[in-house]
Amino acid sequence: MARRSSLLAPAVTTKAKPESASPERAAPQPNARAPRLSGQRPGKYHLGAYFDPADPTAEAFRVLAARTRRSHQDLLAEAIAELVAKYDADKQFGRA
Repeated sequence: MARRSSLLAPAVTTKAKPESASPERAAPQPNARAPRLSGQRPGKYHLGAYFDPADPTAEAFRVLAARTRRSHQDLLAEAIAELVAKYDADKQFGRA
């Protein structure tokens, strides 16, 4: 038996509900958009940049990720930590 898609659940009703006695019901906004749920990472924020695919540094980064079998996120976190340490940013910008 095929599973029913949860994406269609709001559009498909199995039983009609009786109208409530109060006529002060708020009508749905036709142009209201539902919040996007895909791609969200609770408690995190995006930190990234765009590079020319032919840039030698970007190419070396992709090769490094593939050869070390580490994610881009993991490699970027390490690089940022080293950059912060190099400039002693914790002390210079009041975090220590």
